[in-house]
Amino acid sequence: MRGKYTGGDRVFRSLLFITMFIFGLSFLAILLWVITGSMRSSANFSKNPFGIFDITFETIAKNYEKAFTYKVGGTTDMFRMILNSAIIVTGTTALAVIVPAITGYIVAKYDFKLRKILTDLAVITLVVPTVGSVATTYRFMNALHLIDTYSGVFLLSAGGFGFSYLIFRNYFTAIPWEYAEAAFLDGAGNVQVFIRIMLPQAVPIIVSIAIVSFIGNWNDYYTPYLYLREHPTVAYGVNAIYSKYKTNYPVVFAAMTFSVGVVLIIYLFFSKTIMESMSAGGLKG
Repeated sequence: MRGKYTGGDRVFRSLLFITMFIFGLSFLAILLWVITGSMRSSANFSKNPFGIFDITFETIAKNYEKAFTYKVGGTTDMFRMILNSAIIVTGTTALAVIVPAITGYIVAKYDFKLRKILTDLAVITLVVPTVGSVATTYRFMNALHLIDTYSGVFLLSAGGFGFSYLIFRNYFTAIPWEYAEAAFLDGAGNVQVFIRIMLPQAVPIIVSIAIVSFIGNWNDYYTPYLYLREHPTVAYGVNAIYSKYKTNYPVVFAAMTFSVGVVLIIYLFFSKTIMESMSAGGLKG
């Protein structure tokens, strides 16, 4: 295969690799700087932000203690914020998988008049910015008395169209309908075919979308800030800790390290699954 590449192709690929390597290395350097910074004292960090030889167990314990004991609004500490995040992430991730899976399956396998229009609208929603609808959405949530409720945030995540819908639609389109026909002959209904025949075959896609949704919801500061002020999450808490300790960067870095650490652990374990499943879902159909 290498012989088929021209000199220009090889130069372009080499430059692209070098660029991406430098780009990735810069992110890794920032991450390591934050982690090591969370282990230093505020005074030493102010003198030399890039030092690493003054790390002690005492400063580590002190910084993380401050980060985990700080109470947002005077009532909610980091442990409660972790619980809030776990509740929100669990509910939103479940709905972010279930609802698009249903809509994607229906559009992929059933013929009806609005079938093509729904897919076109799903693509349009990915292109058109939704920032202008924030005020309307907030008024809608307030009218339904869903502000500061978990159910309100769950409702916002229960969208049946979007990127996840397109992935599910493409994946279900590639599954032969003969499986369903065989099940119908055995007396199965539409719901049984979906749950017992089609859905199990989409487990790789389900896992990938669930992981991506988990990461997005765990890092989401915007939604809790608007709709869950009484139930702050970890992402919201990190911002609150920054507002409190603006000049004490090691404490802020301690909170950031914990928040980012959860995401990194999950991604490191499931990165291969995510990439393989997303590629399969995007190419099929």
